[in-house]
Amino acid sequence: MTPVAPPYDIGALRRLRIVCISETGWFDTTTVFDDIRAAGGVQTDQYAIPWPPFGPLHAENAAGFSALLEAETTDGSVRRLLFDTGWNPDWMDRRFAEEGIDRLLQEGRIEALIVSHEHFDHFWGIRSTLRHCPDIPIYLPEGFQPAGLTFIRQQGHTGTLSTVASAQPLVLFPGLAIVSFPMSTLLQVQGENVLYANLEDQGLTMITGCGHGGVLNLLDYARRNFTGGERIHAIYGGLHLSPLEDWDAARDEIVKALAGYGIAKMACNHCTGRTAVEKMLASGLPVLRGTARHGSQTELFLGNGDALNLGGTASD
Repeated sequence: MTPVAPPYDIGALRRLRIVCISETGWFDTTTVFDDIRAAGGVQTDQYAIPWPPFGPLHAENAAGFSALLEAETTDGSVRRLLFDTGWNPDWMDRRFAEEGIDRLLQEGRIEALIVSHEHFDHFWGIRSTLRHCPDIPIYLPEGFQPAGLTFIRQQGHTGTLSTVASAQPLVLFPGLAIVSFPMSTLLQVQGENVLYANLEDQGLTMITGCGHGGVLNLLDYARRNFTGGERIHAIYGGLHLSPLEDWDAARDEIVKALAGYGIAKMACNHCTGRTAVEKMLASGLPVLRGTARHGSQTELFLGNGDALNLGGTASD
């Protein structure tokens, strides 16, 4: 792991495969936000809400977001990372078993867990990871709450715990970097890690959990700060355009602006919002559809068990 300095040449990968373990943060948005309002509103501490694993409140509605990254470097070695670890441990245990993540963790074939941000649906399922690999290295964004750090220890973590310094790209291996962006959002959550992968002969891929910092801001960061950043080949994850399915003229302008980046592939998760994906498709953006299986509820998102293949000779 090497901190890099301008011009942020992070190297290159031969190929990258992103497997969606679970894009289903929750099954019913109204239930989640009714729970938040009942707890005191969007400024309340999320750890005070008795959702799983802290309590039984609407456990049937809790799922989570998680993805597996399998990268082949230019020397032919294969590196695997877990990006987020979901919410409800019961749901994540099921999805880990269905996708073979439990076995990869047990065999030590996943080298690190990257937590995008502290929100419940991306982080509270960490027991499902640590029960198979308690010493896995974990990378957090700057701004993690003391309660979150305590929770990690309570779940049995025995490995290294690293905080990625804000706006200082950290190269995990040649071709893939983490950038921690400052942000503040509902339920007292601070900071978000975003991954950037550079595919030889194709360009950059941006991988987000929710993209709270704004999709255009995150893309423009890559353009300004990474060698080759003028070529954005793909986006995977949350674009945070209409997570509550609301829409306005400003969001229309974001969709229009996305067309100017020359992106070849876009694969979205739940917090992008169905309305946003429908608007993106209507505007002709290259959004990849999913298969709506294993608990995913719509083909608009690259869903549970679906994969995005980039570089090499792989195809979607």
